[in-house]
Parts: sequence; C-alpha cells; structure tokens
Amino acid sequence: MKSLSVVTTLILVAGILCPPLFAATREQTFTVLDMSGDWEAEGDLPWQALLLSVQGHANKTGPGVFLVYPENFKHPNVKAILDYYKQRHSFKTDDIRTVEQAVHKYSDYFDGYVIWDKEVLPTLMMAFTVSGLENALVVCEDYIDLAEATGLKRIEDFRMRFRNKPDVEIFRWAYDQYFERCNKDILVYLGEWCTGLNRKPGMRPAIADFGIVHQAFFTDLSASPADRQEYQLADRIMSEMNDYAYVFGWHSYCKDQEPEHLTMVSRNALVIAEGLATLPNMSFHRQVPVSNDFSFEQKSTYDKNPSVEDKVYITLIQSDGLGIGSWLRPGRGKIPYGWETNMEWIDFAPALLQYYYESATANDYFIGSLSGPGYFYPKAYPIEKLPGALKMADSLMRRLDLHVFGIMDFSQGDRKVGNVDLTEEVVDAYYENMTYTLGFINGYGPGNTYDFRNGRPMISYNYYVDIEKTAKEVAEDFKELGRINPDRPYFIPVHVRENNDVERMGTILDLLSDEFVIIPPEEFMLLAAKKPTMTSRYLDDHPDFSGHWRLDRAASKNIMPTTFELDIDHRGNVMTITTTAWYHRYIHHRKLQTTKTLIIGGKAVKSPEERPRRMGYLAAWTDSISTRARYNQERTALILTTNLKAQTQQGSYPMTSVSEYTLSDGGMTLTVTEWRKTRESNKPVTVFVYRKELERFDH
Repeated sequence: MKSLSVVTTLILVAGILCPPLFAATREQTFTVLDMSGDWEAEGDLPWQALLLSVQGHANKTGPGVFLVYPENFKHPNVKAILDYYKQRHSFKTDDIRTVEQAVHKYSDYFDGYVIWDKEVLPTLMMAFTVSGLENALVVCEDYIDLAEATGLKRIEDFRMRFRNKPDVEIFRWAYDQYFERCNKDILVYLGEWCTGLNRKPGMRPAIADFGIVHQAFFTDLSASPADRQEYQLADRIMSEMNDYAYVFGWHSYCKDQEPEHLTMVSRNALVIAEGLATLPNMSFHRQVPVSNDFSFEQKSTYDKNPSVEDKVYITLIQSDGLGIGSWLRPGRGKIPYGWETNMEWIDFAPALLQYYYESATANDYFIGSLSGPGYFYPKAYPIEKLPGALKMADSLMRRLDLHVFGIMDFSQGDRKVGNVDLTEEVVDAYYENMTYTLGFINGYGPGNTYDFRNGRPMISYNYYVDIEKTAKEVAEDFKELGRINPDRPYFIPVHVRENNDVERMGTILDLLSDEFVIIPPEEFMLLAAKKPTMTSRYLDDHPDFSGHWRLDRAASKNIMPTTFELDIDHRGNVMTITTTAWYHRYIHHRKLQTTKTLIIGGKAVKSPEERPRRMGYLAAWTDSISTRARYNQERTALILTTNLKAQTQQGSYPMTSVSEYTLSDGGMTLTVTEWRKTRESNKPVTVFVYRKELERFDH
C-alpha cells in the first residue's frame, strides 16, 4: 500500500535519493570513455552495457565515470557539458581508454558479475536490476573471462533460461525474484528503442547507470490495454511504487504509445522524470554539486509592470525539456524564448541544471513543466493525490526562480481524435496548490481551456509550429488567428518542438506586421492579467464510453444465451450506440443489429428493440422502445431510461427499465446494470459486463 506523504517524498528526493555531494572546491579526477557504437546485441551493446554498469557503481560515492556519446545521439549536449565541468568545476580526467582498464580500475566496487543472454534482451534489463541489488558487473558471455580475471564471482546467469518465453513471463519472474528488494521511489523503463542503429535487435539504455545506483527495478512492460497480460503486470508494479515516485527512462516504441504509458503512470500517482531511456550520465551528474558562488536565478529579466496595447502578443515555448531541444542550434539569444525546464534535476542533477542556467542568454526564459514535479497527465491522476503533486511542483518553481508553468494531458487522446483540455476540477487544483506562478499554459497541440483567477491567467496553446510548414505558411497561420480573434489584445502562446530552432522562429516573426509583438512568457501572463480577453472554458467532465465492447459472459449476470457487442461513439453530449446480438446455433436471422443516437440530457429517442427477449424467460415481447439518457448527479455514470410496451398474454403492459453505464479498470471495462420497475426487489435484473477491444496499429 502506498503511504508516503508529500513531505516525506520531498525529503527522500532531496536526501536519501541524492546522498551528500562532494564539496565543489575539491578537485576531482574522473574517467571519460567513448560510447560510440551500434547498440546492437550482436554488435557493440555487450561492451556498452558493461560500461554502463561500471559507470553506475563507479559513481556511487563521487563523480568517477563520464561517458561521451556521438553528436547524433538523442542528447546532443554531452560534450558541451563535459567541457563545462572541466572549466567551471576544475575537473580533471585520467588516461583510461578501454573497457578492460575501466573494469580493473573500478573492480573494488563489485562483489560479482551477472550474465545476460544476447538472444533475449529482457535479460539485460534483469541484469541491470541484479547489478544494483548485488553490486554486480553486467556482462554477456563475451566478457566472462574478463570478469573472472578481475576476481569476481558469478552471481547470476540468465543464459538459455528464458529463450522462446514471452516478455510478460520473463518480467513476472523478475518481479517475483527482485521487486520487493528494489527502490520504491524510482522505477526505470528501458524501452524507447528496441533496435540498434542498424535496425537489428538492441537497446539504448543510457539511463541504466542511474537506475543501478538507486537499486531500481528495470522493465519495458507495455502499458497498452491491448497487451492485456503485460498491461496488468505493468499496472501492478506501478501500483506498488510509493506515491509520487519517479519513473526514469521511457516506454517502448515497439510496444505502446506515449499516452498509454503516461496514463498508467499518472493513474498510479507516479511522475515521469525527463522521459528518455537515452538520458546519459545521470549517476555522474547526481554527484556534482552546484558551485559555491552559484544560485538558481535566471539571467533573463522582464518588465514586472508592462503596458498593455491593442496588439497580438506572442510567446514562444520550446517543449520536451532542455537536453533534446535546440539549445546549441542557431539563433538562441536573438529573441525572447521560453524553455520547458526539467525541474526534478535540481535534486537529481543540480550541476547539470547549473550548466543551462549559466549558459543561458538574457533572452532565454525557463518555465516550469510538465503538469507537475515532472511529467504526468492531471486528468488521469487520482484527484485526492493531485494536490500533493502540485505542491511539490510549486516548491520546485520557487527554488528554481520559475514564474510560468506548463501543463499537458493526452489521457483522452490528442486534439485530432480526443481532447487535450482540462476539467474545471483539475483547473481548481492548479490554482489552489500552485500559488507561485504568474500563470499557466495548457496543451501541446492547440487547446481550448481558459481561465483567469486572482490576477493569474490560464491560456492554452493557440498554435503548434509544424516543421513541415514553410516560414511563410506559419506566418499566414498567425495572421488568420489574429483575424478570427478580433478583440485586442489577443494572446497567442506558441508551442515549438525541438526540431525547430530559434533562428527559424525569428525568420517567421519577421514576416509579421508591427501588430504582432513577441514577448517573454512572464510579460505575456502579466499583460493577459491586465486585460484578459479570454473566454472562460473547461472540458465538460464526464466519462467517455467510446469503443468496441464485447460481452464477458462469465462476469455478467442473468443474460440470455446470446453474445452481445456494443460499438459506442461518444462525443460531448451525443452518443451513438450500435448493439449487435448473436446466437451462434442458428444461421437464419441470427444477427440482430440496432443503432440509435441519443442526446444526453435531451428528448427520448425511439428505436427498434436492440435486445432479443429483453424480459429473458418471461413471456413478454416488444418490437420498439423509447430511450432517453442523462448523467447521474456526480457525472460519473450514464443513466438510460427505456420505456416500452410489452406484449403479454392479456394484451400489453407499459414498462420502464433503468440502465446504469459505468466504467472501471482504467476505462477498459463497461458495466451495464439494469433494473425494472415492475419487480418488487431493488436488486438488478441483469448485469452486462463488457471488455473493451482495441485495434492494434503499428507503433
């Protein structure tokens, strides 16, 4: 059972997870090793994985090993950060260059070695788990001789034991063997890439060193409900982590989608940290304190009392954190520019965050992100635990001198097939628990949530800059937005992905008239507060019953021997239900299919009877019904009231049935409970339990 309080969690993050650091004035000498390779099981991954285990253990008590990655690595700033450490922190490097030299130098940190199977990649994740728990060097058969020559004993051997077994069986075994002993404040996902650079089986687990230090459990279990067994085990593991625990690494692009992974993380009251398995050198960064003469104060300044004019105000926000953005690309410093900040780094990698603060220009503005003290979806977060997470985020904002906060939620799909907007209940939580911010920006693609309370605006992104569009096309889009929002001032927060850069955005803005003004995020919020022209708008808060649903007969009650399927398209207050009934013993008229569209809260809708023998084994029949729909008072369930005339022995009888539609199991189970007013008992007449069936698409 989860039991950590917010205060306890903050203490853990600041203390236990990040032990006392070496004094900044003490000269450090560390090992630099090149990690250039193909990350494939039959190629370079064996020595790369070995070095990651060396790095994790070498960095337990100080900054011992720093790994250098090539320029085309997902995090392109590695060499610049290395140079920064040498110059700003007076670090020196030794002359160790080979795997063998590194193993011999740091052999005292190991009690033995663990062997993974190159033909079964999940065994490498298990090996990293064992490495953290047992102080084990991670090797495949290629490096057994090296391990034994160093005097290490064999702790575990995974070769041949898991061949031809599904991932869920492998990780279930690992869970039974190791999870109880693992850190419940940090979970590591080594998904992201399931191949090497040449598209052959592999992995790019640069975050593994950090997980080893913290004795984390490693996995890449799917969070897609379509992968039911992996989904259930992943959900179980996350449910047994402490509240507000951080999930490092990233989901597997080969198994599930980001919204599926984040929804499960959020539903279990966890927080994503950074969000990439390719995040390098975190065990090193955690051991480097900030300089004695440094404090987290932004170089950029802003007008705290700006004059509002009849203009179109634009603020630009670069998303996806600092490390994979366009920090080193052309143009930075030429125009005001917002950067989403990895706030958790102040506890996990303080000197890394110092690098960005000190290399910033006067036009670089850091903002808090993303949704909490890391990344999660607030609509999916347990509402009773959301305030605690937001208080943690508010504390980080104060410590980092951040004044604008970004929110994102894809738990109900994106703007193309879902809704990125926030409910009023969620908006309430942000205003009540994050008091330090000047205002909030919501969304990723364009959103439609707006509010203004006590001088603090909440404004959704009005534009997403597509890299495929030309500068002229983007400028034309801005002009059109200005025309369809004629009141001035008009405020356009703009989301810029890392595949754009500051120079390109400057070129776009040069194509606009003087009516369009680019300003820092802080002034953007202050001006919107002086003259708010936004319409208050939230997402209507109700369950979404959309999906293809198949009857689970074993879980249902008092159902005629018929198979039922539901196809529901639920959009706002419009709900279309197609009911298909099957009886497999007959080929003549064995399929009964009925479609009706209901306006929730509207008038009753007539339709043919959608269920054969609604009365079960009772002698009564009807060929048409009238149905109206409404939400219950809490808006957690849908109530369908059906009126019909039952054909009886003595003629007909007017009847009313009431059905309650409720969702559970993370939206994967639909229960339809029916009562009839002609019965003496208040017990349900029938209970239909449906399971959602998902169509799989290539990830």
